[in-house]
Amino acid sequence: MITKAIVPMAGLGTRLYPVSVVLPKGLMPFVLPDGTLTTGLQLIVGSLLAAGVSQIAIVVSPENRAMYEAFLEGGGLAYATARAHRPAMQQIYDSLQQLRCHLTFIEQSPLGGLGHAVWCARAFADGAPVLVLLGDHLLLPLNSPAPLTPILQLYQQYQSPVYGVHRVPLEKVAMYGILKGKPTAQPRVYRMDHLCEKPTPEHAQQHLRTDGLPPDQFFAHSGIYAFPPTLWQILEQIAHEPRSGGEWTLTVAQQRLLQQGDAYLYESEHPVLDFGTPEEYRRAFCTIASYSHA
Repeated sequence: MITKAIVPMAGLGTRLYPVSVVLPKGLMPFVLPDGTLTTGLQLIVGSLLAAGVSQIAIVVSPENRAMYEAFLEGGGLAYATARAHRPAMQQIYDSLQQLRCHLTFIEQSPLGGLGHAVWCARAFADGAPVLVLLGDHLLLPLNSPAPLTPILQLYQQYQSPVYGVHRVPLEKVAMYGILKGKPTAQPRVYRMDHLCEKPTPEHAQQHLRTDGLPPDQFFAHSGIYAFPPTLWQILEQIAHEPRSGGEWTLTVAQQRLLQQGDAYLYESEHPVLDFGTPEEYRRAFCTIASYSHA
């Protein structure tokens, strides 16, 4: 059973520049339908806690760690008088303190990419299976276990890697890691065949088509990864292999896991909101502000 999660939030957020200079991506604000302010960090952690994942490592840059910790402290004594006269404010403060109990901050230095960010959390994982959620992806429904439960259940069933996927059109495959799968007897579940990071449309058409999908649609990562303990052995190998520079992605680790055994894809019925670019952030902000469970 997976009880630990790693959420990489250490990137510079260059696509959100210049706001990202003073505001870490995980602290980008959102407004809930009731008018309450929240952040990406709170929404992501809320989804994990709702799914029963109670130990959460947030991977941050050394420069941004103090900002995350100050945020979770909720202003401390400086806001004590204001909280005493505003019950709603005190309630938010209390929720932040509860959140802190589940979080471990881990520094990533230098910023070496997603694979390196996960590797930085190896002591936290302590050889256990983990759920990895991208730090700029929000899960709907909000604060619900629904988006994560099927992936956690599939992992429990197969004890193999399980990746959340969504469909993207051919013209966008070069923006994503694209995964090829074969349908199984279970609805929305595919056995993974192949993975390619940001392929050309020509390569995707020739090598990455999944049976059952329209010819112009492909599976891309939706920012949810369930990894078995063998991930740590593979990352240990990669950590000691010579690299010519650049980011250390998770793609190589996923490919090696696939060589060792089966891996599965789950196409969620619930949308995932990416807020890593201005346009995506605008869409995510508007969606959450008007969000309804109905």
